[in-house]
Amino acid sequence: MMDRHDVPIDDEKEKSDTIETSAQQERDKEITEMASVPEDVMHESPEGSDVVIESDAHRVLREDIEVLIERCQDAEKRAEKEHENFLRALADFDNYRRRVREEMKQARQLAIEDFLLRLLPVLDNFERAIRVAEEMKDYDALHGGVILILRQLRDVLEKEGVKPIEAEGQEFDPMKHEAVMREDTTEYPDNTIIEEFQRGYMLGEKVLRPSMVKVAKQPENVD
Repeated sequence: MMDRHDVPIDDEKEKSDTIETSAQQERDKEITEMASVPEDVMHESPEGSDVVIESDAHRVLREDIEVLIERCQDAEKRAEKEHENFLRALADFDNYRRRVREEMKQARQLAIEDFLLRLLPVLDNFERAIRVAEEMKDYDALHGGVILILRQLRDVLEKEGVKPIEAEGQEFDPMKHEAVMREDTTEYPDNTIIEEFQRGYMLGEKVLRPSMVKVAKQPENVD
């Protein structure tokens, strides 16, 4: 009968080979699993020896940060472009405002020149009338010439929209008349203009200068 300790050498060798083969397979499996990990999710540990695999959460967080950085860069570019557009529009508006002021100034200057050109003949006639009156020593001729010149001047002013304000005999209007004197009288209705000291004028619908007038006032002790 064979002692159980007397195991054949071949059986022990076979058993040893089997164990070694299993260990080798385990090592090959680990190497295969390590090789299947993508390079972009591996990095060396601070000690430079171990390989650490990032979790999915870390990878998603890194991708979100990259997206946010890209969006911030795009927003910054848009903001710079909008700022440039604003500065350009501001410069255009300043140029437009300056051009409008210059055009208004030129238009006003042209209007003044046109008015003065029509007023100069009136001045010429005044000078001519005075010269003729001095030569002829004729008061009636001077008076007649001044009347004609006054009519000519009024025509020029009327063409510009300037018209005299009616005053004497009219009811006092504080928007058109300036009362410089009041007189107690029963000859005129109360608040009636009885005398004009200085004529007023309208420019279109605007009061250019109010009339300076005397206004009637009813006496207080009238029965």
